[in-house]
Amino acid sequence: MGKNKLAHFEENKSFPHFFQPSYEELVKGFIWKGNWRSGFFKNNNALVIEVGCGKGEYTVGLAKKYPDKNFIGIDIKGARMWRGARTAIDENLKNVAFIRLKIELLMFCFSNCEVDEIWITFPDPQPRKKEIRKRLTSPRFLEIYHNILNPPGHVHLKTDNLDFYSYSLEQVKSNRFKLIYHTNDLYHSDFSGDAPIIQTHYEKIFLNEGIPIKYIQFSMKQAAINTSEPTEGSFFQKVYEVARMIPYGRVTSYGSIAAFLGSKGSARMVGWAMNASHSALDSIPAHRVVNRNGMLTGKHHFGGPDIMKQLLESEGINILDNKIIDFPKYFWDPMTEL
Repeated sequence: MGKNKLAHFEENKSFPHFFQPSYEELVKGFIWKGNWRSGFFKNNNALVIEVGCGKGEYTVGLAKKYPDKNFIGIDIKGARMWRGARTAIDENLKNVAFIRLKIELLMFCFSNCEVDEIWITFPDPQPRKKEIRKRLTSPRFLEIYHNILNPPGHVHLKTDNLDFYSYSLEQVKSNRFKLIYHTNDLYHSDFSGDAPIIQTHYEKIFLNEGIPIKYIQFSMKQAAINTSEPTEGSFFQKVYEVARMIPYGRVTSYGSIAAFLGSKGSARMVGWAMNASHSALDSIPAHRVVNRNGMLTGKHHFGGPDIMKQLLESEGINILDNKIIDFPKYFWDPMTEL
């Protein structure tokens, strides 16, 4: 380990706004959990966190812009976080803190509904199959955010990775969260919020390489059911009603939905409905509908050839050669379940 890293680790220990709780401390009860506003920041201002904060560019940059809000950067890389912590000291920012922590332990540091906003800035896209559940927008992390966010708190995601962007967008839709804005090229979009005004170290590298920056903003409040969906008469609407009831970690088939709706010969039309659902304003878990053999025949309609597979794998369903392994185990039949 380099001398600078060692020096940064040591200096982090001296910062009054830098916390490195042990697991034992977390289990026993972290001192500021549920008490960040009145206890640490000594105000009642909104609380914003940046997960996977790196050097803390957003934590510090937004703290400067919004002195009437509190900001906390969270990462496991202490040497990187030193930069943001040091800047906060040098610029006398009283509305900034940092926690060296694994993101999956957030619930030990924040009470239910204690956080008002979350930023996820250029996390590791975790491209390999066995790493999908480590993505910071996978179901287990979304559940954590949902618990600590004060509804209708917003989540912001910035990434350079198209596959991760598409995966995250489908997660938002399949969970029926309220999608506020998304673009696969932020700096050539009409977005005028805070996302473009701060650029992280890695973001500048990506931009210099000509890689477009992707951005998603959503609320974890579930979207209201939209009645102006793309339809073929009322049949599409009925298909969507059934699809929304498919449980997490289960799948059904086009033919099973058609049979449940009293139209056994309309499996192909159910497939058309699933394809059209990607342009619906509210969210339909189309990835949970496959063909009668468990094949992912609709995978090309998900913004990337592997997104449907990744969404199913993130729900614990194993896929091999675009086919669900042990399909009967996960099969959900609306005829018997509803």
